[in-house]
Amino acid sequence: MYSLDEASIMKKNQLEIKNLTLFRGNRCLFKDLSFAINNGEVVIVKGDNGSGKTSLLRAVAGLIEPDHGCVYWNKKDITNIRQLYHQNMVWLSHKHGFKGQLNIEENLYYESGLREGFSNSFDETFEKLSLTSIKHQPFNTLSAGQKMRASIARLILSKASLCLLDEPTSNLDTKGRDFVNFWINYHINNGGMCILATHQSSPIKSSIKEIVLS
Repeated sequence: MYSLDEASIMKKNQLEIKNLTLFRGNRCLFKDLSFAINNGEVVIVKGDNGSGKTSLLRAVAGLIEPDHGCVYWNKKDITNIRQLYHQNMVWLSHKHGFKGQLNIEENLYYESGLREGFSNSFDETFEKLSLTSIKHQPFNTLSAGQKMRASIARLILSKASLCLLDEPTSNLDTKGRDFVNFWINYHINNGGMCILATHQSSPIKSSIKEIVLS
């Protein structure tokens, strides 16, 4: 139901991080960090608050420049293929990136015009995430949990191969957390890739690599 499109499933992708180093002021969050992730794999990033989990995901997403090192998508530096990379990647964090004056449906229609392959299964996804009754409310009037569910709807509808997830179950109730964990496993089992920053136990049943930041 929420699998990747056929082209994404069939194409082999790789994300490779080489010697990534990032400072926050005088503090080094991580140094010479290297790892790779392929189709059907997950990297779990753990660490205390302030350890650099979000900063690592932002660097991998190309939202901030590392002090040293590179991020490669299919052997190419992402700084040289930003548009292609961002078509294949979706980012989920507490900063939702929705326009506050637009409602959920309007925000997602706007995003669908910017991203190739965006699914048109809006109503089905809204129903799964209990968003149907609030889909016409301005985004800035929603609760924290409702905003997170809207961001998860974008995650699902994007059909992106690579998902960067920063505490994706925060502000969700048990039903919401169970659905997100189900979808992550479904995404991986259908050839997707995830980097998941979390302080909770891993919900993933697939191939896992783990990074601990201190």
